[in-house]
Amino acid sequence: MIAEDYNKLYGLLEAFLGEAADVEAQISDTTRLVRETDAYLATYRGGEPDDVKVFSPRKMEILYKEEIQKKKEEKSVYEERIQCLRRRKEVLDGKISDLQDILSRRKQDFSSRMEASREQYKASVKELDSLADKIGESSAYIEKNPFQARQDFAIIAKRLKETAEQLKKIMR
Repeated sequence: MIAEDYNKLYGLLEAFLGEAADVEAQISDTTRLVRETDAYLATYRGGEPDDVKVFSPRKMEILYKEEIQKKKEEKSVYEERIQCLRRRKEVLDGKISDLQDILSRRKQDFSSRMEASREQYKASVKELDSLADKIGESSAYIEKNPFQARQDFAIIAKRLKETAEQLKKIMR
């Protein structure tokens, strides 16, 4: 992959992390609403004072039946929403985990490629040093043995081209 693709993946990861935080906040808010509804319902369950019991034979649950039913339905809706949000959070966590794995592999691949490039670079530099020495030796042959000098210069030219190609690969 190219760097632009990885930048897009980092952007997706940030978006998923932001969305996961939003979902977590919604779960927290909805859980708070469930607790408030439970507290509200608890006030109607056996929460009437003793003097009310003496004067009114009916229970508060019967008197406020419609309101209690409405609160129970609200609580049910909140609980369903929490379940839906938790499933969404699980999906987001899975995607976040997958993206983090991919991006961590990129770092490993990058470091292994950098190590290989360093090795190629060192080998190319060593080859260039060797070729410089060979050129120095070949210049002595020019007068003594011109045929040998031509062969040496042909070999040097070939090696220089190979080394240049290796350096081009390193730079990619």
